[in-house]
Amino acid sequence: MTLLKLGIYVILISSLLSSCGLFGGGDDDIKGGEVVWSVKNQEILTVSTKPTIDEDHVYFIQDAKLKSYTLKKGEHRWSVRICQQGRTCDYSRTIVQTEDLLFIDQGFTIQAHAKSDGRIIWETNITDDAVEVSGIGSPIMSQDQTYLYAGRKGYVLKVQKSNGEIIHRYELDRMVPDGVIQGSTEPIISPFGDDILYVPGSYFDHSQPTPEKASGGNIFAFNALNGALIWEREIIVTIPNPYPDIPGDSLTGSPMIYDISVTEDEVIVLAGFSIVALDRMTGDPVWKTYFSKGGFDVGLAVKDNGVYAASIGSFATRLDLLTGNVLWQRDIKFSNTSIPTIQDGRMYFNNSGGGGIWVLDTEDGSVIYNEPPPNHSNDSFDVYISSLGVGEGYMVNVGSKAVYCLTVP
Repeated sequence: MTLLKLGIYVILISSLLSSCGLFGGGDDDIKGGEVVWSVKNQEILTVSTKPTIDEDHVYFIQDAKLKSYTLKKGEHRWSVRICQQGRTCDYSRTIVQTEDLLFIDQGFTIQAHAKSDGRIIWETNITDDAVEVSGIGSPIMSQDQTYLYAGRKGYVLKVQKSNGEIIHRYELDRMVPDGVIQGSTEPIISPFGDDILYVPGSYFDHSQPTPEKASGGNIFAFNALNGALIWEREIIVTIPNPYPDIPGDSLTGSPMIYDISVTEDEVIVLAGFSIVALDRMTGDPVWKTYFSKGGFDVGLAVKDNGVYAASIGSFATRLDLLTGNVLWQRDIKFSNTSIPTIQDGRMYFNNSGGGGIWVLDTEDGSVIYNEPPPNHSNDSFDVYISSLGVGEGYMVNVGSKAVYCLTVP
């Protein structure tokens, strides 16, 4: 190859790579990690529900409405009100999607919307009792091909996706003190085709003197077809004794469960200050890892033999899935209450306690990107709030002042 041909070849390859948008967006003048479009909030509301991305479109909750925009250009497609004006409408932490539908858990109701225009396909009344929809945090629905699984205080529901019909109710009246009701934040149907429904249950007994004695966390495995109990397990952990007037160097307790993930062999549990692995088929403990720096709210993901979590104690971590050993920890400065995404060797999350987006290298935890919204230096109340939607080379977040779409750094 002559030098002239080689030069032309290099120029052509460089042009091709730049036009592919490998770092998101596909626009030559937009760098990775920069805002490509935004939509200002009309109401002063903080929305924590994670935006969902599907190819060329993004769906999110803003100003008491479910909205859809084009992902690359930020062109408005449709908006539909899903609750009363002046409410955040983000009872759930996620939006569940299929090829044609979006499913929104609104606490008292569950709604199905058409992706094409946002119209309501069905809406099912779940309860009129506020007690059943309060006090359990922001739950997450899961799905299989036919059904949704939604947690409440006292029970979990199996709901038909085609018409919203309630098919089964799994009672959570087990392993709790008399008069105490436990709720479920994240029932997960097994993705392995064996019809096992894993249900984390948490409760608080106000009659007890200390948080360690008052809280409780249980895991249940149900046969999703008939509701039969397969196994149940109370999560027990040991922590250093925080009370000088109580004898002993350590205390045992059953903390509340904030997040779970299901792998082929195990159920991974975020419980208080610990991450716990249980055998998926028996519920037997496999390993437990305690963190003295701080506990967890949400923020769990499992991928490629790694367990990833970001805590309310200002750190992100990766554990070995097989042993629970800590592989790395990263100081993230502020508390985290958002869902992480593991994708292409990176850990993405919004550190909602500090209002900034983080992107970490999953290999060693090194920081690839950490930035607040571009106007944050002029307005400290301009921060990212929701969990971070990631896909197709873009990141989307519902902030305190606007919805932002950024290119992946």
